[in-house]
Amino acid sequence: MRVLAPSFVLVVAAGAAVALPAAETARSSEARPLADAIFVRPLYGTYRHCGGSCLKSGALSWFCFAKQSCHLSCATAPPLMKCAAP
Repeated sequence: MRVLAPSFVLVVAAGAAVALPAAETARSSEARPLADAIFVRPLYGTYRHCGGSCLKSGALSWFCFAKQSCHLSCATAPPLMKCAAP
């Protein structure tokens, strides 16, 4: 019985470790405010070129500030192309 107890603890700990990052990233993406995307290539400053595709809309392209991450939601019509603040 003592051999099973440590292996059970390892399985429970591994399951918790896998579930924690997924929940943590879900909370962090909800907490970050989304800014409007820029659709014309900026002349000044450093920007990130974002791209993605949706089934009905095809290939999409937009720009965000360098420290922002790209966010695309195909669940709406038209698709939401946003920039997430760090």
